Amino acid sequence: MKMSSQESITVLQYLALINQVSYVSVCRAVGITPQQFSDWVKKRRPVPKERLQSLAEYFEIEADLLIDEKNNLQELTQEKKIDIQILFLNQKLDKGENEFEMEEYREKLVLLQTEKEKYILISRFDAIISPNKEQTRRICEAFLDQMENGNYVLLEQLLNPKEENT
Repeated sequence: MKMSSQESITVLQYLALINQVSYVSVCRAVGITPQQFSDWVKKRRPVPKERLQSLAEYFEIEADLLIDEKNNLQELTQEKKIDIQILFLNQKLDKGENEFEMEEYREKLVLLQTEKEKYILISRFDAIISPNKEQTRRICEAFLDQMENGNYVLLEQLLNPKEENT
């Protein structure tokens, strides 16, 4: 699922943002021109493998997080945003500079893990509802109705029919 902003950004742009570095600084660090950076962001050109590796090393991430199957920069999705935030916080924890900040990072990581789990569930529902099959939609709505009304016993019986017979 794409992020719901007017103008989407790439994973590379988001990495620069959360690391608080300018695009020009990234360009200097990996030996590219701002024009090359712009071409990649606008998907006019794929990212060459050697530059991809330099970017991955610069941000201390896996290279495949940056690109799609055609070596173009990936658009930032909500799921990728959460994954990048988790990576970023883990990097901060690994450096372990300030104990007060470390505790804040740990707390934020727990929240992000919960957010990621919720997002995965939402994505799964979206994927099965998107084909627009009426039966699937009715089943999902019935499930949600039962959950919203607190009818967990019925749902448990449906999920664990063997326990009912014992």
